[in-house]
Amino acid sequence: MARTSVPQSHKVAVLTEAGYRCAVPTCRTILALDLHHMVEVSEGGGNAQSNLLPLCPTCHALFHRGEIRRDSIYAWKSMLVSLNQAFDQRDIDDLLFLGTENSVDLMFSCDGVAKFSRLIGSGLAQYSMALADYSSGVRLYRVSLTERGKHLVQAWKSGDRNALASVLGAA
Repeated sequence: MARTSVPQSHKVAVLTEAGYRCAVPTCRTILALDLHHMVEVSEGGGNAQSNLLPLCPTCHALFHRGEIRRDSIYAWKSMLVSLNQAFDQRDIDDLLFLGTENSVDLMFSCDGVAKFSRLIGSGLAQYSMALADYSSGVRLYRVSLTERGKHLVQAWKSGDRNALASVLGAA
C-alpha cells in the first residue's frame, strides 16, 4: 500500500484523543510527537484514526527496535479510547498522577479533593481525612487510587491487554 499523508482532521483527532501527549502512559511527553501506524502501511494499514497513535520520537524508535511490544500499542490505544468516553484529559492526567509513587503523601483542601471528583465518583479514587484542626478550621484530605484504580493504572502502564481487559471487565 502506498503511503499517503494523514488528513489534518485525523491528526487533530488522534492528538486530541491522547491529550497532545505521547500515548505511552509512562512517558506522556508533549515536546514532539509522531503519528504511529498501529498496522504499518507496508502491512496494509491506513490513515484511519483507529489505526493511529501519537508517540514521541523516543518511544516510536523503541517500538521499531522491538523494545515496546505491538500488544502494548493496542492496549494503550484502547485505553485512551475508553478513558476519553468517560473523562476529560485533566481527569486522565490526574489518574496517572495518582498512580505515581510521588502522590502518596500529598494532602488537599476541599477544593483540591473536588478536582478528583469524577475519579472518586467512578470508583477509581477515594479520599479520607488526613488532618483536621477544628480550632483553625483547617481540614486536609488524602486522595488515593482505590484497588480498582491501582489495577487499572498498573495494567495500562504495563501495556498488557489481558490485564486491562480483566480490570475493565470488572467494572
